Amino acid sequence: MKKIGLLAGLIVLAVSSAQAQLNGVTAELRLDQDQYLPGEDLQLKVRITNRSGQQINLGADNDWIVLSIAGENNLPCTKLGDMPVQDPFSLLTGEVGIRPLNPTPYFDFRRLGRYRVTARIRLAQWGQEITCRPVSFTVSTGVPLPNLANLQFGVPQPAGVTNAPPEVRNYSLLKVSFLKEMKLYFRLTDNKGKIMRIFPIARMTSFSEPEAQIDRYNNLHVLSQGGARSFAYCVLAPDGRWVARQTYIYTGTRPVLRVSADGQIFVAGGARRLSTEDFPAAAPESAGP
Repeated sequence: MKKIGLLAGLIVLAVSSAQAQLNGVTAELRLDQDQYLPGEDLQLKVRITNRSGQQINLGADNDWIVLSIAGENNLPCTKLGDMPVQDPFSLLTGEVGIRPLNPTPYFDFRRLGRYRVTARIRLAQWGQEITCRPVSFTVSTGVPLPNLANLQFGVPQPAGVTNAPPEVRNYSLLKVSFLKEMKLYFRLTDNKGKIMRIFPIARMTSFSEPEAQIDRYNNLHVLSQGGARSFAYCVLAPDGRWVARQTYIYTGTRPVLRVSADGQIFVAGGARRLSTEDFPAAAPESAGP
């Protein structure tokens, strides 16, 4: 039986959290942010602190934790499937564990509005349950950027498939204003408008005018200004996976997207700055003699 996310000290307080106690065991739900877009992964965490004087065992089955989500007028959200949570772990007394959960694929909370999440945690060894206090979040909409929404492309055919119409998808870039910052979101939809992936890819300034181009492999290249002198360069694949993420700074010239004679898209101008947010991670500089 494994142990998860053990914490030795204090951690930064999340945007939204609520805790409950039973026999020296404390459980609370936490959300990293208050605002989400329809279809975005809800980065929910359950934080369990054991001060019971005993080891506690959790995660042995798929109902050790049961989530419920309610929307406006306290109406429960429709369940779309069973969220897999079975994964045994134990906490010794004095230990803290954090388990990340993503209920987005399993609950229908895509309508705009305010929602509330609650959870019951079953302590099977005692035959008791802890009911966590609810945490709340808002589902809101982003602003599609002019000329950068619903950029249509076809997905390459699988090996051996010929003479079939291509599967069509759409890239979109959206601007989302949070309380303290603005973010640029990437959205991938199928030809019926169903959201396949949606997530933030960079910070934005109020004066940022992102550029985007699709390359010969149908990867999306995005360049967006995130600060007075800094720019984020992102490349995303037709299935929504990250291909690359880099940071550029304004030097004597402003970074811009360009296309080479052989069709390759690259950043011209400015200078690249290595960052901990790089993907793939930047190789460390070699030590001198």
